[in-house]
Amino acid sequence: MTIESAIPSVIDTPLKVLIVDDDEVDRMAVRRALKTAGLTLEISEAYDCAMAIAKLQDNHFDCAFIDYRLPDKDGLALVQELRDNGIKIPLIVLTGQGDEQIAVDLMKAGASDYLSKARISPPRLVGCLQNAMRIYQAQLEAAIATQQKEELARQKEDFVSRMTHDLRTPLIAANRMLGLFQEGLYGEIPQDMNKAIDVIVRNNQNLLEMVNNLLEVYTHEAGDKRLNLTIVDVREIVTEVSQELAPLAEEKNIRLTVDSETESDLEAKTKVKGDRLELRRLLTNLIGNAIKFTDEGYVKVRLIGADAVNSFVTIAVEDTGAGISPEDKTMLFERFRRGKHRRSTSGLGLYLSRRIVEAHQGTIEVESELEKGSIFWVRLPAKIN
Repeated sequence: MTIESAIPSVIDTPLKVLIVDDDEVDRMAVRRALKTAGLTLEISEAYDCAMAIAKLQDNHFDCAFIDYRLPDKDGLALVQELRDNGIKIPLIVLTGQGDEQIAVDLMKAGASDYLSKARISPPRLVGCLQNAMRIYQAQLEAAIATQQKEELARQKEDFVSRMTHDLRTPLIAANRMLGLFQEGLYGEIPQDMNKAIDVIVRNNQNLLEMVNNLLEVYTHEAGDKRLNLTIVDVREIVTEVSQELAPLAEEKNIRLTVDSETESDLEAKTKVKGDRLELRRLLTNLIGNAIKFTDEGYVKVRLIGADAVNSFVTIAVEDTGAGISPEDKTMLFERFRRGKHRRSTSGLGLYLSRRIVEAHQGTIEVESELEKGSIFWVRLPAKIN
């Protein structure tokens, strides 16, 4: 196999090479070694750093061979300056001495490789060029892949933003119009129709919640979620969410209760550093799910404050609902993983709940048995003064 046939396809085409050396004899030696290897080249030369920088900024080169000893500054400084200026082509430094520390400094500065002038020969020079070009090509491909990934992310962001806007607007408008019907603005409506409108409004609200969850999930995954962290009393949020969801439990004749220690015992023990809106969303998801999947019995929310032994605020949402199968439990908190229950929806609510808990440095777990109910445990780091 000839040296030329060993060169990868990326350098089968004519290469534009810059040789930077103030010694004409050394430049000639590099030229001769490259040409002896049978490469098709376009060679330019520079005598010092200033000339090299000007040529590299004004022209495209595939590679540069740089002498370590130059009249205006050394090759190490030149490599550093070129990399700082965004020039990414392979830079191979030719040294007149075999100092290992110089070699280490060159590689740290961004040199692609280095070679002792005493060892210059067509095979070594071309082998050095071959390796440098392979690495450079891999870096280019990685940069292109990253750019494509970023472009896909931008397209995804635009799609999600447009989709959620286009879905939310008509849903909100429809519910407002249905509310006007129920208020009698367009005349009295029969009781049966009023019940049908209630069903439509409730379904629209469910769909709106799914759209909102989708947007929140994307925001978390894109790394764009910014938590508004303040000192929050979890007890207050539990009370608020439970009161808001109480009518849904009453419709199903389910007992919704909140159990906790006495108020004096809980003083300063249920506070966390968190985003109040996100924690409300978390508890709304968990308590709302418990109500949805429970047909009889109760939904109980327990709040356990932190103490000297346990530095976490613990929230337990317990129900006597359908329960979760062992198979579903393994994937319960994954994105778009819907359970087998007929009321399972998008599979986003619990995934979003996990993302919220993890964003607050907490944990979420579940205990469940089919036909006997479930308990979701959330533990959040307490903020005790």
